[in-house]
Amino acid sequence: MKVLTFGWDFPPHTAGGLGMACQGLTRELAAQGIEVVFVLPKSQEVHSSARFIFADVENVATVYQVPSGIAPYQGSQSVVEVYDQRGVRRLYSRTLLQEVYAYAHKAAAIAKEEEFDLIHAHDWTAYLAGVAAKIASGKPLILHVHATAFDQAASEQVDPEVYKIEKEAFAQADHIVAVSAFTKRIVVDRYAIDPEKVEVVHNGIDTQEVPRYEPTLQELRVQGKKIVLYHGRITVQKGVDYFVQAAKRVVEYDPNVIFVISGKGDMAGQIMQQVAALGLSSHVLFAGDLWYEDRDRMYQSVDLVVMPSVSEPFGLVPLEAIQHGTPSLISKQSGVSEVITHVLKVDFWDTEEMANKILSALRYPVLRHQLKREGKKELLRLSWKNVAQKVIHIYKRLLEWFSS
Repeated sequence: MKVLTFGWDFPPHTAGGLGMACQGLTRELAAQGIEVVFVLPKSQEVHSSARFIFADVENVATVYQVPSGIAPYQGSQSVVEVYDQRGVRRLYSRTLLQEVYAYAHKAAAIAKEEEFDLIHAHDWTAYLAGVAAKIASGKPLILHVHATAFDQAASEQVDPEVYKIEKEAFAQADHIVAVSAFTKRIVVDRYAIDPEKVEVVHNGIDTQEVPRYEPTLQELRVQGKKIVLYHGRITVQKGVDYFVQAAKRVVEYDPNVIFVISGKGDMAGQIMQQVAALGLSSHVLFAGDLWYEDRDRMYQSVDLVVMPSVSEPFGLVPLEAIQHGTPSLISKQSGVSEVITHVLKVDFWDTEEMANKILSALRYPVLRHQLKREGKKELLRLSWKNVAQKVIHIYKRLLEWFSS
């Protein structure tokens, strides 16, 4: 079976969990005999044995009208403000939206040149590429929903252009994979999609033992400090402001706790101002955007990892933390909370309870040890191999339906 796959990024050049998920799934699909041809919009280094096509290479045709009901986004190349003159929230630049349409134009040409059995497109930036490939080839299309406009906005003020792309693409897809029941509910309720068309396949994690690194933040350890980590994008979706509010309450009870914020995003400046306004400058460290070995060393060096997301379709961070031997506290508003038991859970908005659970995890070594030990056991059933098997079953079912 040969699958033409469209994505937006892929390790080592990735902006977050989407690329890591594409890498894990692609690797295991290939290991189980699926021939994956992975298309990316731009040339880049990739860490994978799959075959890659880069849509910006010279021999890929560029003139092709996207045959869908969506008109290409018209406008300048400038970045759109957070709110436009009508008060509508804009999360993405016009340049990005134009690149999404340009990618779809290239995708149709690629689909005409390649031989394959079905199409698999990951996330909204690749949905139009998948739709264009479907119409150009007549092959079935699966859309993989890693997040929606409602997750990105963490409110009702969604980006209307992104919502329009998602809604049109969902309608034209032959099948939709959602990374959690949490995400499926959004797709069904907010986009008016038949629930029978949407199937939940939770993300996975690499389950092999990881390398151990020389600890970081050793000076803090010598001083007897406990360390709590947030790692991820610093955006409204991720709830970092609630994390800082909880940090204030924790420090009031235990001034020996240090909070580390790792990541970047459009709220970084706001979060720094919040930290200063709450008098937390000596208790909060901004570590920058950590990846790979630096990220893993940080996971291994802290006492607790917190994922306080307002709206999290899945959330790989707590699984990564557990893989490195560190317990996690996660928001109940996350897809990963559906598949893992041995973590602490809290509503993102309940910063008092978040602070209480952080303090409990830091004060009681027995609790931390149990979360680490049992969490590691849970990871074994959340492997990318198991995820790939579920996706292959969907592939086969869809092809049988199309050939019948």
